Amino acid sequence: MNRSVMQKIIITSLLLLLSSLCFSNNLQLKNGSLHENVISFEISWNNCWNHTNNDGNYDAAWIFTKGKLANGEWKHLDLSNNSNSHQTSGSVNLELPTDCKGVFALSTNYGTFSSISSTISLEIDDISDIQVIEVYAIEMVHISEGEFYVGDGASISSIGDSQGEPFLVDSENEITGTSLSIVNPNTYFTPESLPETIPTTFPKGFKGFYVMKYEVSQIQYVDFLNTLSYNQQTNRTSISPNAETGTYAMINHNQPDSLYRNGIVIVTPGEENGAPAVYGINANGNQSFNEDSDGLNRAANFLSWADLAAYLDWAALRPISEFEFEKICRGSGNEATTGEFSWGSSEVTNANTPVNDGTVFETVSENASSGSGLANHGNTVASQGWGLRGVLRTGFAATENSTRMEAGAGFYGVMELSGNVWEQTVMAAGEGVLFNGNFGDGQVDENGNANVEGWCNNSTANGVILRGGGWGSTVSEVGSYRDLAVSDRFYSHLKPINRRNTVGGRGAR
Repeated sequence: MNRSVMQKIIITSLLLLLSSLCFSNNLQLKNGSLHENVISFEISWNNCWNHTNNDGNYDAAWIFTKGKLANGEWKHLDLSNNSNSHQTSGSVNLELPTDCKGVFALSTNYGTFSSISSTISLEIDDISDIQVIEVYAIEMVHISEGEFYVGDGASISSIGDSQGEPFLVDSENEITGTSLSIVNPNTYFTPESLPETIPTTFPKGFKGFYVMKYEVSQIQYVDFLNTLSYNQQTNRTSISPNAETGTYAMINHNQPDSLYRNGIVIVTPGEENGAPAVYGINANGNQSFNEDSDGLNRAANFLSWADLAAYLDWAALRPISEFEFEKICRGSGNEATTGEFSWGSSEVTNANTPVNDGTVFETVSENASSGSGLANHGNTVASQGWGLRGVLRTGFAATENSTRMEAGAGFYGVMELSGNVWEQTVMAAGEGVLFNGNFGDGQVDENGNANVEGWCNNSTANGVILRGGGWGSTVSEVGSYRDLAVSDRFYSHLKPINRRNTVGGRGAR
């Protein structure tokens, strides 16, 4: 069974502590040690694959490290740029990016495997004044290079060619605005106009890239918060870090009892101009934190653009473009189907009855009907209510033997692209075309904001567009209100400046 999302280990020269014990396909890090500036640990995960000998698609783990300084501050730890100084055992290979902000671990064997494991040793570039080292791993999927279609010729405000048909992206070259059009424009909210040109630097999705297999989870966001200063935490949460123990930290101030299944809480209050807060998760409300039933692996909702961008900068990832979003859903070389969802059909079964609620095994009692994918999305008619009224565990529908539709997965195996939480992507219009795909450097600024050149503005979110729908999205007929559809751009006008109970996201590299 797929279980999500991030695992970390804490290493000092004398002691190893397991922390945030959560799984993405049972992704585990354990038995960590430190010798001089080399960290060693064991990694394993289930349900992995490597199809580079076929279509170029494979999964991997993105591994990065943080160090705690003597003054209590945390910094990103770069790896040695000498690839020979990083070692691995078994059938696992390491891929070191040129910026050395982390490393990808992936299978060297071709095929699909029930499990994979390895001992990995990484040389840290500089550990001076470091008291504690944390190692994090996020499961990723490699999206292979290749042409694909944007738009389905019907979805609201979708992008098409000059004739309104799906547009073929066959390179990363500049695209002229006259070769594109907006299909079925939104009659309620005027869609943002397409630009004169989409420059070469804008990530169009043709070349290969990695993307997070799952949406950012609540425990991932907690791990991020717990490496920030008090001032940084103030800007990355809804409630002041000095609020009392057990206070829910991300929810709307005006709706203190409306959690929408977000369980992020303050465990230890911070001190203004002093020690930061310690965060945890308490979805079951019993004031015992980070328990197995506390919903650690549910998707993180209530994320604004500034929140998501900061998390991605911290993890040395980057946002995805809306073109890349459609590539991840639809796959390379596949014809677009009008009104299709991320699993490739235009039918959906709503998932709204949790089983094993809050645990790493959280799923639902509903099964996808024939020709339909399973998604947490609400109802087909708004008057019937909003279904579950909150988020589910990332990867909730996937099992070892589930099909793409049963799991509600995109073409390459990426989960929850339709439903659960809205994806925040960079649009191919407005200020979005200034996005150049730069990666985060692992550090946010003193206010807790992403500070990467070329990313959309933290304060205005200009250039950001929501895609894929969320847990409260209704689904009408093709060409109408259909948030979960791959090509739907109904909310191209809406900028996620504020935290909303249906909005989250994921990153790429």
